[in-house]
This record gives sequence, structure tokens and C-alpha cells, in this order.
Amino acid sequence: MRRREVITLLGGAAVAWPLAARTEKMYRVGVLNAGPDSITLQWQAFEQGLREEGFVEGRNLIFEHRFAEGNLERLPAMAAELVGMDVDVIVVRGPAPMQAAKAATTKIPIVMDAGSIDPVGEGLIASFARPGGNITGLTYSDSPERFAKELDVLKEAVGPISRIAILWDLDAEYYRRSWSPVMERAAGQFGLRILGPFQVRNTADIERAFVAMMEQRAEAVLVAAGSAAFPNRTRIGELGVRHRLPIVAAFKEFPQAGSLISYGPNRVAISRRAAAFVGKILKGSTPGELPVENPTTYDLVINLKTAKALGLTIPPALLIRADEVVE
Repeated sequence: MRRREVITLLGGAAVAWPLAARTEKMYRVGVLNAGPDSITLQWQAFEQGLREEGFVEGRNLIFEHRFAEGNLERLPAMAAELVGMDVDVIVVRGPAPMQAAKAATTKIPIVMDAGSIDPVGEGLIASFARPGGNITGLTYSDSPERFAKELDVLKEAVGPISRIAILWDLDAEYYRRSWSPVMERAAGQFGLRILGPFQVRNTADIERAFVAMMEQRAEAVLVAAGSAAFPNRTRIGELGVRHRLPIVAAFKEFPQAGSLISYGPNRVAISRRAAAFVGKILKGSTPGELPVENPTTYDLVINLKTAKALGLTIPPALLIRADEVVE
């Protein structure tokens, strides 16, 4: 065989070489989650978003999952572990993982998958247009006025109330610095007095919080964060019914698990969009130059079974607006 024929043959073989057999760089993505280890629609949307960016687990992507199972005190060590592994990107879900990751690294890119309500006010980024530093991604609110929207639908559902308890699962100083002014402003629009926040970090804290709420004559509950509350959402719903306290939250999984109502961003849509940020960073983009985005899709979910247990009749106009009604 002539040399030219050998070269031609080898060239043709290279073209026919299966894509899966080619050598690709393996990227390592850390996922820091305060909740439990479970397969959800949110995670499936994230994986699909990465596939659309050309990144597939096992082919050119390795995930390093760290789940705190609702125990927030575990997050700093988990964040430090991911940094020690020198992952290419850290994806954070919720404010508590965001705080832990920010404290652990200023170099590894961090992508917020609903990681903050007010990232500028919380000192995470310089601005939405040019965040600077190593943090970008999506907030889980279109503005700090999200709480006002939650309180609006709550009052429409339950009628006149004057005292609302705040169920909170981050440290008290963080609340006072970042969220308290927002909460007070929202409550003031509806003539509501805020009780708490009742800080929780585990299931036992949640039980004690509801007892304390009743002692202070709370008339309703707003779940303000979710890192510890989310994995305990079924228990929260049960306690709301037992104590006859209507509960409003941002995420639809709460009324799906027994709380009364939710109004907030669609987390599946957020996760799918967060994957695009990860893809851009793995392709070479600088996180500090990727504008932070607000969610654009919101859901209103009402649990009619819970409403009946609480002795409430939901106005028809509110039911018509609901994206989902749990019966």
C-alpha cells in the first residue's frame, strides 16, 4: 500500500470515529443543596439545560452533589469540600448554600439557582448588569416586593388578619440586615404586624416555632426562606392545619404538601436557565461579566383540601387565577 493511500485510509477512519469514543475534557460541577438527595423535576430540567449546552454527565461532565438534608450547619463544611476538590463551578440552591459557598471561595465560579432575593443588597454582586467577582445566575424573585405579592394573595384567600408569623431558616443577623426591611415594608402595605422571625434549622425547631407562634397569637404564617423548611414542608403543612394557621410560601411544593397557598417563581424554569449559565462558564465566560437575571415565570397554587380543613372558602376570582389547585 502506498503512503498516500495509508494516510487517506487513516483520515477516513478518523472521520468515522464515533463521537462517544473521542477524548473530551471532563468538567466537574459541584452542587450545594440544603435539601434532601432526591430526583426532582427541578434537577431534570437542570440536566436538560446542560445537555442543550453540550454537557452530558458521564461524557464530559461529573457532578459532585452535596445535600445537607435540611441541616444547615453542614453547609460550610460541604462548601469547603467542593472547593478542596477544585470543581469548575459551584451551583447553589437557596440563600443558605449561597452564603456557605461565598464564604468558601472568591475564585471558583458560583452560579445561583435561585440563590438570593436581593443579591445587590446582600452584597453578593456589584450590579445585575455587571456582577463582578465570581457570582452570577438567577435570583428567586423579580424584586424584593415578592413578599408583598405573597401577602396579597394570602389576604385575598383568608380575609382580614393583623398578625403574621415569619418562619425563617437563616441566621438572625442575615435576616435583620438583608430581609427585615423588605418584610416590614411588605407587611406595612397590608397593615400587618410581623411576629418573629421564628428561626428553624431542623424538624424539632419547627415544632417549637409553631408553639411559640400560637403563644403570640399568630393568625397566619409566611415561610420566608426554605433551606431547612423545604425538606420539612409536609410537617409544616400538618402543623398549620393542627393550629389552624394558614401558611403562604414562595414555592408550590408547600401547598402540594399541605400548606394553604403559594405564590412565587417556577423553580423548574429557574433551574433550566441556571444550566445555561453553567454552560457558558464551562465554555470560557467570566461569571462577573454574565448579567444576573430575575425569574420570569410565576405560579399561584392553592390547596382546597387545606382550605376546607381551616374553615376557609377561597374566593372564585382567586381560584380562577390559580395555576394549580390541589383537591
